[in-house]
Parts: sequence; structure tokens; C-alpha cells
Amino acid sequence: MEITDQARDLLDQLLEDVDEGCLRLYFAGYGCGEPDIGMTIAEPEADDELHHINSIPVAIDQKIIHLTEELIVEGKATMEGPKFQMLGLPEKGC
Repeated sequence: MEITDQARDLLDQLLEDVDEGCLRLYFAGYGCGEPDIGMTIAEPEADDELHHINSIPVAIDQKIIHLTEELIVEGKATMEGPKFQMLGLPEKGC
């Protein structure tokens, strides 16, 4: 998994603003027969694997850890606030 420098800067500000938690990737159900990955700022759960990626604390649900190996988190500042995108997810058959 990779977090781009721009995403890191935005995430760092978010984590500072909420003053707790980390970036958490979790199993978010199935879409088109494949697992979906959700992304939030939250406290790690008991079965999460903890990592520091590009200086960002990251908790990854063990159910989806294998899906995050090639994952790239990009971010950009917008008028509505920061927006994040996950790239490198396996193609879905929909």
C-alpha cells in the first residue's frame, strides 16, 4: 500500500483536527461479487493490522489486507474539503 505525499499532507491535517484515530481501511460489503474497501478516520479495531505508511498511522481490517497490497491512496484539496481516491483495486466484473 502507498499513500501519496499530497494524500499524506491532507490526512495529517485531518488526523490533527480530530485529535484521535488513524486512517482505517475496512471490509465494506460486496460489490459485483468482490469485496469493497471502505476508508475512514477511526480508532483501530481488535482484528486490524497496524502500519505506518508515509508517516500516517493506518489500521487495515485483516479480512481485506490482501486487497491492499497494490493500493494507492491519492488525495486532493477541493472547495468542499479533501477528497481521497483509492487506486490499484482489482477490477470488478460488473
